[in-house]
Parts: sequence; C-alpha cells; structure tokens
Amino acid sequence: MSRLLVTLSLFLLFLIFNTCCVPGQIIPYKVPYGYTVKGTVARVIDGDTFVLSDSDHVRMLGIDTPELDDADSFYVHYANAAKHLTDSLINGKRVKLTFETKTRDMFDRILAYVWLTTRGGRDSLFIQAEQLKAGYARIRYYPKGKRYYDIFYNLRRTAMKNNLGIWGR
Repeated sequence: MSRLLVTLSLFLLFLIFNTCCVPGQIIPYKVPYGYTVKGTVARVIDGDTFVLSDSDHVRMLGIDTPELDDADSFYVHYANAAKHLTDSLINGKRVKLTFETKTRDMFDRILAYVWLTTRGGRDSLFIQAEQLKAGYARIRYYPKGKRYYDIFYNLRRTAMKNNLGIWGR
C-alpha cells in the first residue's frame, strides 16, 4: 500500500513539474509564491510588454511605461525610449520570469518580474528596476508589503529627484 502511495505521489509530482515548470508549456493561472520559469524573448512590444519565443505575451509586474500611441507627444518620446531600453536589454535574450500568485491578466498576458540571465543562468539585471532607474516607468498598483516594494519606490524617488525621464517635465 505505501509503495503504491509513493509511486502515485512521485507520478503526480512529475506531472506537476512537467506542466508548470517547463518553458514553452502552459503556465497555470495561479502558482506558488516565487515560482519561476525561463524563456527567450522573441520581440519587444513596448517598454513593459514583450513576447516570448513560445508566443506568450508578458506584462512586467509593478511598473507602467508610457504608451506608444499616447496623444501627448511628450510621453510618446518616453514611450519610445522605454521600448528602446527594454529592447536593448532583453530582445533575443534569455530571461527569468518570477511570479506572485496570479500569473495572467485580463488580456491573458503573463504577469511577471523579469530578470535578464547570463549564459550560466544567473540573474544579471532586474528589468523593472532598470526602467524605474532611468525614469521611464511609473509604479503601477504596487501596495506596500509586496516583493520589491522598497526597491521600486527608492528608484522612483531617485529618478524624480534627478529629473530623469518622465520626471523631467
């Protein structure tokens, strides 16, 4: 009986691992806190959205960059700058996506923190932090107590103080 239980448990773990943790497979709507996957960026849509090589769209958690089609020409300039920064950092490169518990938004885009990874698989750049540091992003719906809260608010405060990007208006 216990041997059957162990075999069944291992089989279930195998199924969960193979359906949740392998890039290119469907990421479930809810995952455990801190869950991560890796993927390759196929193209950048704008400063905070990109497409993976498996065609999944990713929306960066915690930030909002200006829209490319904004009616205010001042913001269009920064929308282009934000897209260029994201494009230069991750386009065609390997990234690690880290999740809160909800993984998708109402447009079925993956919601994730995005880290550029080195060839050895180590995290090298936190993309949201780079956007905030340059002054190309605002903090979006980011309540106190969330992961990276202190980092995001400190980076925004520094960009505002130095009149960088959108804060230089």
